[in-house]
Amino acid sequence: MNEMENARLLLDYSRLFFKDSFKTGNKIYSMSYGAAEPSRKLRRKNHSEISSDLIRDFRKTYNRFSVHDFLGSLPREARAGNCGEYVGVALKHGLENKIQNIWLVLHDKHEFLVLAADPGLNAMLTLSEFCQYENYNYWVCDPWFNIHCKMHLYGVMVNLKSTQWEYEGKEIQIDANYNEPATQWCQRLSIGTMVTFRMTDSSGQPTADCIDFSGY
Repeated sequence: MNEMENARLLLDYSRLFFKDSFKTGNKIYSMSYGAAEPSRKLRRKNHSEISSDLIRDFRKTYNRFSVHDFLGSLPREARAGNCGEYVGVALKHGLENKIQNIWLVLHDKHEFLVLAADPGLNAMLTLSEFCQYENYNYWVCDPWFNIHCKMHLYGVMVNLKSTQWEYEGKEIQIDANYNEPATQWCQRLSIGTMVTFRMTDSSGQPTADCIDFSGY
C-alpha cells in the first residue's frame, strides 16, 4: 500500500474530471481587491453563478456515491461541483479500483479524503490534532483545495493555499448573499470537530460505514 501515490492518484483523477468544466460554485473573486486579472475574475464570477445553479439542481438527483456516474454522463463542460462532488468523484474512483484504507473526513464546512493504513484515525479530530500523525504515513487528498500532503501538514497547507487565494482576490461563498476572504473562511476549519469514516479496508473492499453511506 502506498498512501502517498494513491492519494495523488485520487486527487489527479478528481481534478481532471472537472477540468474545463464550470467547476465550483462557492469560489469567486472580489472585484475590489486582488492580483488576478479582471478578465479572470469576471470569468470565474460567471462560472460560479452557473455552477451554483447547476449544483443546486444536480443535488436533487444524486448522492455522494452516485455523483460520479451522474456527472460523468454529462459533457465535461457541463459539469460542476463543490467539495462534496470533488470528493465523491475521487471516492468512487477509489472504490472501483479497490484502493485500500480510504477515509472520508467531514467538517461542518468542508470534506476531504485521507489515505491511512492501520491503526487508522481517531473517529473525531480537530485540525490542531492532525499533528499527532506526524510519524505516520497518512496522506490527505483534498481535490477542492487541490492539496496533496502528509496529514500533519494539512493545516499549514490550507493556510498557505488560502493566503495565495486571498492575494489573488479569491473569496469563498458562505451563502447567496455573503462571501468572505479565503483566509477568513479557512479559519472556520480550525473551529469544531472533524468526523472520520473509513470507506475501504486494508484489501480495498467497502467497509460497513461505506455501505451505510451508500447502499453499496
